Amino acid sequence: MPIHPLNHLVKDYLSEKDMTKESFDLYQTILKQYTDFLVTNNIEFAKTSDVISYIDSIKKRDYSVSWINLQLTAIKGLYRYLSDNQIRYGLSIEYAFDITLSIKNVQSSRENNRPLLTIEQAKQLIIKTKENRRYIWQYRDHAMIYLMLTTGIRGVEVRRAKKKDLSVLNDQLILYVQGKGRDASDEYVKIPKGVEGALNDYLDKREDKNPYIFISHSMHTDKLMLSRTFFNSMFKRVLKASGLDGLNLTPHALRHTAATANLLRGESLEQTRQFMRHSKVTSTMIYAHHLKEKNLDSENELESFILNSDEK
Repeated sequence: MPIHPLNHLVKDYLSEKDMTKESFDLYQTILKQYTDFLVTNNIEFAKTSDVISYIDSIKKRDYSVSWINLQLTAIKGLYRYLSDNQIRYGLSIEYAFDITLSIKNVQSSRENNRPLLTIEQAKQLIIKTKENRRYIWQYRDHAMIYLMLTTGIRGVEVRRAKKKDLSVLNDQLILYVQGKGRDASDEYVKIPKGVEGALNDYLDKREDKNPYIFISHSMHTDKLMLSRTFFNSMFKRVLKASGLDGLNLTPHALRHTAATANLLRGESLEQTRQFMRHSKVTSTMIYAHHLKEKNLDSENELESFILNSDEK
């Protein structure tokens, strides 16, 4: 595919942004997809309508609203940068005006903003991924899904998790996580016994020196850390293999499921806020159903709640 003239400007834009390597790689991937769209459609100087057409094209791929808005953020940042630096770089007059100024983020209704699994579906997903284990990557998938459903950690936190982040506190296995907007792994979640077993089963099969807990086992990649694109495709494959295809869910649905299940089994709003590591209780309120005070041991009790759902 031919290279779009924007590509070298993308490199300049990203080189001047203060961001982590992970964010740099993510923005680079997003903007490469955008410039590929421009090349495919023979667009040298995009107009506002062209950016909207691109966003409409990715909406049709069933991506989450947050992912679509992240793409839009990267694209808007690029055009703002080009507009601010048009004279400095001696760019064409077409870049003097920010064509994305009038484009607003994609909105989602509350009803569609928190898709999740039922307790029965969550149990089915845990059981089926365990039954389907044959190859090492299936052991990885099971441990990953089980971990997310019982601890509520985010997909990016799973991808960032390293083996050195596992520790023991008061005879309880814990995982230190690098939370949203943080630069270090300074929060932790408790690892239930079933998840601990699944992690051990997977890690015992590993013979590599990769520091990350979950890695790709494909021969076609040399990246140490799992990509977001891989994570989304893996989740769709796992849902299908577990008889749950057609639900139109993203991996973040596992976090929503964990939060809602935690409330449904009787935990209070404040306890669930701590469990989800929300900075504000207003972020947790969308999940609120039933409130009742209990001791805060959410991860271990949630595992039992999900897997014993048919006994109640």
